[in-house]
Amino acid sequence: MSRPGFYFCFCPDGNLLTRQISRHLAATGSDWDQKTIWSDDQGQEDALWSALNLPSMMGPPRAVLLRKCETLPDRFWPQLSGCLKGFKPSIWPFFCFENPWDKKKPKIPASLSKQKFFKFAREKKWIWEFPGLSRQNVPRYISRKCQELGIKTAPGVLEELSAVLPLDSRGIDMELEKLALLAYPEKTVCQDHLQAVPAQLDIDIFSFFKAVQGGQNLNPVWKKIFHEQKTGQGMLFPFLGLLLREARILWLLSTGMDPKVNLYPSLKREKTALARSLGPKRIAMLWDLVLEAETGVKSGRLDTDQAMENLAAKLFKLFSGQQVLL
Repeated sequence: MSRPGFYFCFCPDGNLLTRQISRHLAATGSDWDQKTIWSDDQGQEDALWSALNLPSMMGPPRAVLLRKCETLPDRFWPQLSGCLKGFKPSIWPFFCFENPWDKKKPKIPASLSKQKFFKFAREKKWIWEFPGLSRQNVPRYISRKCQELGIKTAPGVLEELSAVLPLDSRGIDMELEKLALLAYPEKTVCQDHLQAVPAQLDIDIFSFFKAVQGGQNLNPVWKKIFHEQKTGQGMLFPFLGLLLREARILWLLSTGMDPKVNLYPSLKREKTALARSLGPKRIAMLWDLVLEAETGVKSGRLDTDQAMENLAAKLFKLFSGQQVLL
């Protein structure tokens, strides 16, 4: 037996999950007929049992991808035991759990964990577990995807993309494919190309800057950010990405490189006025504040709430002309 008899996948990112399965299938050197069955489709029950038990007499071997297994009733797993006895050369079942993890662990149904075949799969390492993308591992994913697309990133671009792209591999793939077209024929994604990447956080960062500078009430903005963090959507790093993008625009406007900034004339005038009032030295400090918040969270020294509160206090000082200590 050169491959697993069956396989369990625990990953909330469906795109990563199917890519992992494709790698396993490709490693066998055979052409597989992939049959996908969705567990939450009640009309697929007969098709499922047929796919797991009846081999194809004439065609290629069959990979059965049972998606959304977290929706299956507890009674399903004891019933599955008979199907998994013995090795079926022409049938390879993949059981895919795609619900979010809980406390850094996959949610494994108790009725499944008690089954002998699952314990056997654990012993044989026929289980793949991955929590999905995070702000910590997304730079590595973006780098690999860029390599796959045959493109490179200019200095600083990877960091900005890692902060603003969604933590969804399919969404990242689509954005990078779009950037690959924009980067042709040089095949290098530069800062100018990032204007085509939509912000994942529904906040006008320039209006935020003006509100900070004018001492306006920022409670609505902070409420949104902290609410989204508590619901698990992780808004700190997208906010930092927007901050970096706006800092770059202000830097260009403050240093006489305004032809490189493509904005509506009225908005460009407003941003130029803000850039001149801040000056290059204070604008440069925005990069320092972003780096401080990012490293504080990634090192474990600060949680996201603490990092955001610290960032807010220093932004107020920066825009009000006070000294900012890093």
